[in-house]
Amino acid sequence: MSGAPRTVGGWTGYGFAHEACVYDTDAAVRARVLPFVEEGLDRGEPVVVVAGDAVRHMLDAALGKRVDDLEVYAPSDSFWFGGHETLATYYESMQPLLEAGVPWRLVGEPTWLATPGGEVWSRFESVANVAFADFPYYSLCLHDRRRLDPALVRAQLRVHPTVWDGHQPVRSPDYQPTEAYLRSVEPAWSAPPAEHSTLGITDVVTARADLRGWLDTRTVPSRASEVLLAVYELVTNALRAAGAAEVAQWTDGMHVVWQISDGGPGFDDAIAGYVPPPPGLESGRGLWLARSLADDSTLRGTAAGTAVRLLFRHDEVVRRQMAG
Repeated sequence: MSGAPRTVGGWTGYGFAHEACVYDTDAAVRARVLPFVEEGLDRGEPVVVVAGDAVRHMLDAALGKRVDDLEVYAPSDSFWFGGHETLATYYESMQPLLEAGVPWRLVGEPTWLATPGGEVWSRFESVANVAFADFPYYSLCLHDRRRLDPALVRAQLRVHPTVWDGHQPVRSPDYQPTEAYLRSVEPAWSAPPAEHSTLGITDVVTARADLRGWLDTRTVPSRASEVLLAVYELVTNALRAAGAAEVAQWTDGMHVVWQISDGGPGFDDAIAGYVPPPPGLESGRGLWLARSLADDSTLRGTAAGTAVRLLFRHDEVVRRQMAG
């Protein structure tokens, strides 16, 4: 990257830069985005834009035919598949840029934050700081105060190391490291209730059948196959690590909880299972898949090994939420 950087602060084109631009007027977002995009194009850097209609209409009018020079130019809604799949889509779409070996820029507007379930994206913005740490690109993330609940804006300021102060990128005073942030928003970890049932599994050959006959999915009948797959993936992980798994199930408010525990070496990594597996990897996808299927999840290292909890909302709760 030649010359003194202007719109990207001290970023030199090496490693990941992650900025939140919070704005409340059309003029403010134009003043940040247009120079950022034009500078990238002028320097010959690939520029990716995944944004809502208003931002893209602004760029259409300002750039004219130069819009065709953008590496990707897409509506943000077309990128939302839920947190895990969306992060994986970003990861896969960046592989050709990585192979090209040049730094690039991204303008991303996660409009889905304002939709039901979209608030979980703050976790994945936080995970991106780890997952993409060595990727040579600058991610400029746009957040419109006029559309977002203040709590969502505060969350974005906690997961972006850099913020736009109206003149330049600066360090975010609210930023939290990824593990600390995830622990603060995941379900609280407390002892299982006295009334819960458990199943011990030691045979991988019969594990799926054992689970199918034991799992109580009466309150989540529409998700029964997803519950079975998610729990089974973690059971097979536990069997590989420790030769035995214990599955517990109980009800906790709006959720049914399944906990899969093992007595292996154990690890206490809040980020595990959030980062997309590398493309083509045949193994090591179990935790990622299980987390992606559940409505929520968390992992803890214990004195005995490792425990993962998967939470699925009752079908009736989901129906009430969808009804408004």
